[in-house]
Amino acid sequence: MTSLLDLWRAVDPEARLVSGSVARLAAPARGVLRTRAAAPHLPPAIDGELLVVEASLIRGRPLDALLATFEAAGLRPVGVVIAGLAGQLRLEAAESPLPILGSVRAGALLADAFATYVSDEAGHLQRLSGELRLAAAEAALADPDPAAPAGLVAARMRRGVAVVADGELRALHPRTAGRALAARFAATHARLLAGGGSRSDSSRRTRDGLWLLERRVRPGAAAWLFDDLPFARVDEVAADALGVTLRALLRRPPAPRPASRPVQRAAEAAVTDRFAATLLAVARSNGRIAPAARALGVHRNTVLYRLRAARAERGIDPRRPEDALRLLAEAQRRGA
Repeated sequence: MTSLLDLWRAVDPEARLVSGSVARLAAPARGVLRTRAAAPHLPPAIDGELLVVEASLIRGRPLDALLATFEAAGLRPVGVVIAGLAGQLRLEAAESPLPILGSVRAGALLADAFATYVSDEAGHLQRLSGELRLAAAEAALADPDPAAPAGLVAARMRRGVAVVADGELRALHPRTAGRALAARFAATHARLLAGGGSRSDSSRRTRDGLWLLERRVRPGAAAWLFDDLPFARVDEVAADALGVTLRALLRRPPAPRPASRPVQRAAEAAVTDRFAATLLAVARSNGRIAPAARALGVHRNTVLYRLRAARAERGIDPRRPEDALRLLAEAQRRGA
């Protein structure tokens, strides 16, 4: 059954949660009611319906007083949407855990849109999937960088979107006014990478309250949605649509022909130099990743990826004091 969160995210993602419990956003919404008048002119008491209320009913009144009116009338909605909120009108949180959303959209349009979605959720999700796949493909054709379709999905869904491939952060798009969330995601993903990569479950909540939704694109590459609120069905559809485009963009190239020995030696030397420079930079930074990344001019996730590879292939980790001292001593002997 359609949840309150599904309705909110599908119909009006720009609405904000004014008050109430985030956990109760998962409650099912059986239908939609709308009222433009105060008691006693209220809609019939039907449990579990989403109630759309005009902002004119709360001017000069606390939200708790409005909720008390509903309770006295026997109304037990799954949530309340205050429609037609002007930018200057501020709402204070109510004591009730009942979710209350605030929207700038008109009440009649909102109520109709909510009702339409409830009546045909599957059709709406199918149309959204087609639209996002087409738009993401067009963005990728115009700009083959993974950041292009990721940015389109971030703007459309108003969620943070990131693309990670081979240990590198290829795209990071914060949602509107959500740069702090982007910083939290970068730190969280760095911890996941340092701890051995992604977990198998695609959606989860981190210890610091950040919600993550992952879609694997290929081995070593994934698309992520992130936010401080849980994800709805439309977000799952968006992640799937983005994944389809990224699979084409990030498809591994065919295996190259065996290179001639001089070319192969040059390629191997370049890889060795890159890893050696990374290990040395981390050792000189006393094991700290951020200063090493700045010194190398790369993202911190790139440094973490190279450290994981060095630890797995060579058993070296410059964050261990004994390895750091050995690396520094060797660099001093070479005059590096």
